[in-house]
Amino acid sequence: MDSPVRFTRPLLALAIGMPLAWAVLLWFHPNVDPDHVYADLRDNVVAYQIVHAGTLVFIGLIGLALYLLVRDLPGTAAKISRLAIGPFVLFYAAYESVIGLAVGALVQHGNDAPVRQRPAVADSIQSLGDNAIVGDPGIVASVGSLAWIVAVVAAAIAYRQVGAPLLATILLALSFVVVSHPPPIGPVGLVCFAGAVALLARSAHASSRLEAGAPAPIPT
Repeated sequence: MDSPVRFTRPLLALAIGMPLAWAVLLWFHPNVDPDHVYADLRDNVVAYQIVHAGTLVFIGLIGLALYLLVRDLPGTAAKISRLAIGPFVLFYAAYESVIGLAVGALVQHGNDAPVRQRPAVADSIQSLGDNAIVGDPGIVASVGSLAWIVAVVAAAIAYRQVGAPLLATILLALSFVVVSHPPPIGPVGLVCFAGAVALLARSAHASSRLEAGAPAPIPT
């Protein structure tokens, strides 16, 4: 693979270790029926909030990791990937803040409220989840999700253009499913991302070893 990217140890720790850590966290995401959010979360609200608080951090980190992976790549596809990372981090983090932390806070309020008030709190939670702007799905979530899909697919194309292994580029493109973050889909997408980076690093290392071992040209 003829890539200008240097797969240093810090980059590999970020781009492989971080998505695997996020995948582990997402396995603790409670199963939530979109039509019965309060009923499903009232006994699992602490886990729900922890998962989403951590997810906010990981959104920024995976955006940084992808940027470092495509920062030095040539071509239009790499440029498109770099441009899409910012909207992904901005809009997807905003969506997670509402659908995760805000909903979690309302669920806690419902748990602390008198029993007769809980149906009203549950209706408020459902209304928030159904909101066309910040709900699920809503405009903010759709923009953030689309930006991530564009970013990773364009990155996969950019790496393929510099000779990356086909399997690595396929795995990188498949990591678009991260935007559907509850298990098992979200963790699978993150494993695909980590696997793609490992294969890209291995290919780059093999190429550098071949270049280092190539005989010097005979002077004329």
